[in-house]
Amino acid sequence: MSIRPRRPRLREVDERWVDFLLARGWSLPAGDHPLGRLHGRRLAARRLLALLGPKNNVGARYFQLFLVDSQARLSDKPIALGLHSSGRFPGYNWIDLVRYQGMPTFEGEPLDLAARGMDRRLFQLLSDLVPPGGHLMVEYESPSQRESERMLGLGYPPAATPLGHLLLRAGCRSFRDWYIAEGGREGPRKLQGFKPLDEAAALAKTEELRQALSALLSLPQAPEHGERGRTARRLARAALRALARE
Repeated sequence: MSIRPRRPRLREVDERWVDFLLARGWSLPAGDHPLGRLHGRRLAARRLLALLGPKNNVGARYFQLFLVDSQARLSDKPIALGLHSSGRFPGYNWIDLVRYQGMPTFEGEPLDLAARGMDRRLFQLLSDLVPPGGHLMVEYESPSQRESERMLGLGYPPAATPLGHLLLRAGCRSFRDWYIAEGGREGPRKLQGFKPLDEAAALAKTEELRQALSALLSLPQAPEHGERGRTARRLARAALRALARE
């Protein structure tokens, strides 16, 4: 059964902003498009507003996600701008967040998604659109991803960084940290998380993760890494607890 997207009730000023985007090629998800499953979903007391854009040269669809609060205010900027791809083979199914804003504002007032656990809910909803064998990618060069950028640069396992931990809790069990070059123009650095294709792959990748995180915790803490080192160890312990419950 197809899900008819619902347009959250917005104030007049926000209606004008949505209409501005709609007039420039963005559209509300219609029919059975997978992103229609995000439109109107709750993140705590807020709801998601999803807009679809054009396709790129490989057929992936651009999308934007805004938040609408309890006063029907639209977030000043999208919390996510990305690409969604689906296809016959597992590897053709992916989501690429080319911009992720973990601290959106409403009329200049910031909202910390991580502090309220809303980021984990968001990433789980995104992951639900990607079947086993697919992957999620997220840039980590924007200001809101600075901690993950620094921690990856210090050599910590991806799952022990804020961004990698979100991907792990959303079902990813292996990671690739990479730098994209397209036609001579370098794109942003991204962290890619892979969802295991089957149970055997899940068991193997989960064991590799456990070993990497346990190895981190077995090392003495590096005082020069300061709070980033403490955060990595805290996230590593949290990841091991989460993996033990599976």
